[in-house]
Amino acid sequence: MNTDKKNIPNDSTTDNKSTTFSFNRIMLKAKYSLYSALVFFLFANPETIIILQRFFGKFVNFITPCGAPTITGIFVTTGLFFTTMLGLMLLPSE
Repeated sequence: MNTDKKNIPNDSTTDNKSTTFSFNRIMLKAKYSLYSALVFFLFANPETIIILQRFFGKFVNFITPCGAPTITGIFVTTGLFFTTMLGLMLLPSE
């Protein structure tokens, strides 16, 4: 019977990287939170929908006559927010 100690995990050799909160992980999460807040401010701003209306107003209405965003405007800005956040998350983290 071969009792090799190589296969038994030791407390000193186990990797606890997935359970510990390192400073780098916290800073990375803070960076993405800041990016999310800035991108949300950019696309939730009423001026963004007005700019979209100026560029694409001949094809589709993003603003009602009273100045409120239409459901199309909300969906377009949501799609822009999604694609921007996806692009930021696909960038290298370092």
